[in-house]
Amino acid sequence: MTDVTHAVTQSALEAFTREYLNDLGAAVRENGNRWQVRLPTHVDVDFSDGREFEIALDSEKRDEEEDSVCVLTPESEFTQQLLDEAAAMASIGQLALMDSMIDGDYRYPPWIVESDVEVVDAAFSPYYDRTAICVFVRIDVETVSEYQTQFLEAVTIDVESKDQLPGVTEILVDEFFSPKSAWRNDVTVGSDQSDVTIAPDMLANAIATGQKAAVEGVQEEIDEIRQSASRAADSEFEEYRQLQEQRINDHRSEIDALSNRLQNLSTAVDDADSQQQRVEALEKRRELKTEKEDLETELEELLQKKEQGYAQKQREIYRRHAIDVNTKPSAFTLVTYERGEIEFTVGDSARTDTVRAPYAIGAGVTDEVHCKSCNTQLSEENSISMVAGRLGCQSCW
Repeated sequence: MTDVTHAVTQSALEAFTREYLNDLGAAVRENGNRWQVRLPTHVDVDFSDGREFEIALDSEKRDEEEDSVCVLTPESEFTQQLLDEAAAMASIGQLALMDSMIDGDYRYPPWIVESDVEVVDAAFSPYYDRTAICVFVRIDVETVSEYQTQFLEAVTIDVESKDQLPGVTEILVDEFFSPKSAWRNDVTVGSDQSDVTIAPDMLANAIATGQKAAVEGVQEEIDEIRQSASRAADSEFEEYRQLQEQRINDHRSEIDALSNRLQNLSTAVDDADSQQQRVEALEKRRELKTEKEDLETELEELLQKKEQGYAQKQREIYRRHAIDVNTKPSAFTLVTYERGEIEFTVGDSARTDTVRAPYAIGAGVTDEVHCKSCNTQLSEENSISMVAGRLGCQSCW
C-alpha cells in the first residue's frame, strides 16, 4: 500500500460493525472470532436472510457452514453488503479535526526527522478551517483466472485543492472509526451537512479524485494480479500452441497414411479381377482422395496460423485474461480540519532556535520551507542543523 490511502484494518471494521449492529438494536454475543447475532423483528436488512446469523471474523469456515456463516473481513462480500446498506441508510457524516484533539502529537516534516536536532516544543496557531472528505472506496479487480479480488481503502481528499491527506485518513480510521465510547471527549460529530455547504460538482470531483487515489493505493496488489493473469494467459496460450503442434503432426501422419492407402488402391484398381471390384476400388480411392484433400487444406490453414504466431487466438486469450478494475465509494465523512502555522522549537544541548512552517492538523507541513540562513529549500536530504549555535541546514556548511 502507498501512504496515499489507508487499508481498512480488521479491528476498525469489527468496531464499525459492532456499533452498526448495536444501532440496529441487534443482540450480539461474541465468542472469540465468532459472533452470534439476533436482529429485532422490525429490522429488515439485505445482508442476511434470517433474523439470527453467525459472523466469522476470519475467512476460515467449516464445510457445513459454507452458506450459513457471514465472513467479516475487509475483502469479503458480506462486508461490502453491510457497508453498502449502512451508507444507504445514513447521510454523510461529519467530523471536526482540531488541534485540541491530537494532544500535541504533531507530524514532524522529513527535514526535522532526518536532522541532528531535537524538537524541544511545538506550538500550532490555527488560522482557518478547510473541508475534506474521507471516502471508503471498494475496489473490485476481476479476471478470468482469478475471478474477483476486493479491496477496501479509505482516502481523504481536500475538497478545494484536491490534495490527498494520508495523515487525516490515518487518524480517522485508526482512532475515530471505532465505537463512540472510545472517541476522545472533545471530538465534534455530526450526522448531516447543515454546518458545511459544498457545491455538488466540487464534492463529486473530490470523490472521483479519492477513487483514483484508492486505486493507486493498491496498485502494487493490482500489478501482482495482472502479472498472475498474464502468467495464466501465457500458460493457456502455450497449451493451445502445443495442441496445434500436435494437430499438425496428427494431420501429417494421417495424410501419409492416406497416401499409402491410395497407392495400394491404385494397385488394386489395376489388378482387379472383376469390373465390380474395380468400381469398388475406384469409389474407395475417390473417398480417400477427398479425405486427404480436406486434411491437406486443414494442414495448410494450421501451418499458416502457426507462421502468423497464432496471433488471433493469442489476442482472444489475452483479452479474456485482461483485468477489469472497478471502484465504488461506499461511505463518506466530511472532515473539517484546521490550517495555520506551527512553530517548532529545536536545538541541541547548547542552544535552541525556532522555525515556522504552514501546517494542517492531521496533514502536517503543507508547503515548502526554506532555510532562514541560506534560503535553500529544506528537505529530507537537506535537513536543518545546529552548528556553532546557529540554526541552518546542510547546504549552509
